[in-house]
Amino acid sequence: MTDARKDEIDLIALVLQAVRAIRSNFWLLLLFFVLGTALGFGYYYSSRKVYENKMIVSSKIMTESYSKKLVDNLNQYIREGNRTALASQLGVTEQTALNLGYIKIESPYSNEGEISKEIDRTYFVITVDVFSQDILPDLQKGLISYFENNEYVKIRVNQNREFLKTVIAKIDQEIKDLEGLKAKIYSGDFFQNSKNGVMFDPTVVNTKIIDLTRERIKYQNDLELVNSVQLLEGFTRFDKPVKPLLSLSLIAGSSMGILLVVIFLVFKSVRKLLRMEEAARHAA
Repeated sequence: MTDARKDEIDLIALVLQAVRAIRSNFWLLLLFFVLGTALGFGYYYSSRKVYENKMIVSSKIMTESYSKKLVDNLNQYIREGNRTALASQLGVTEQTALNLGYIKIESPYSNEGEISKEIDRTYFVITVDVFSQDILPDLQKGLISYFENNEYVKIRVNQNREFLKTVIAKIDQEIKDLEGLKAKIYSGDFFQNSKNGVMFDPTVVNTKIIDLTRERIKYQNDLELVNSVQLLEGFTRFDKPVKPLLSLSLIAGSSMGILLVVIFLVFKSVRKLLRMEEAARHAA
């Protein structure tokens, strides 16, 4: 008889032995399977639910790496259980801080080739794990305030604000000067005061005034949005939690029940073998 044939026979014998073990202990397996499934149900309905929520913000000041550093500081407080410091940083109550489990921020373009420079990533998705969705409005305000009140961010915001105000003031002065020139042209004073017979197209002044006005509107819009973080889409409430999952709880519970039966049967078989060995020694 070849070795392959022996291995095949041994495998068949092992399978038959397993089938007999399952058949002889079917009700025990079924009982523990049901008990394990019930435990899975109990764990799911009694455990603390975790909800995942997202909001989208825009910032031309914060880079992705810097914003992640700020969020890492908050997550460190969460890991340490320092809810007082976390609440202070976010400007929320400790109860709100207690219901916050994790924060993540990333650009949706982090892995995209078309936006290779980090400075060009101005949109960020903030994802939070919370134990109660009632805290979302306060948490949303707290996170935006946390980013805006960072010292580096505040300095950059003030610099941008002053720059835009200066540019707008200069544009206003240019428009005022051009309006004065336009008035002189239409009244004829410009040509009377000119020593030489200057040929001048008044529409050039009008075009320049229109261009400057467009520039002023653009800078004025930038000034109104100068804050470091702009909210594009706030947190949305969801009905289903992300943790724990009912399916995984049931699978884990039933598997645990079956595993306990297997351990029990192995222990029972080992005891039986030990008794047989002891009986054989006494018989000898």
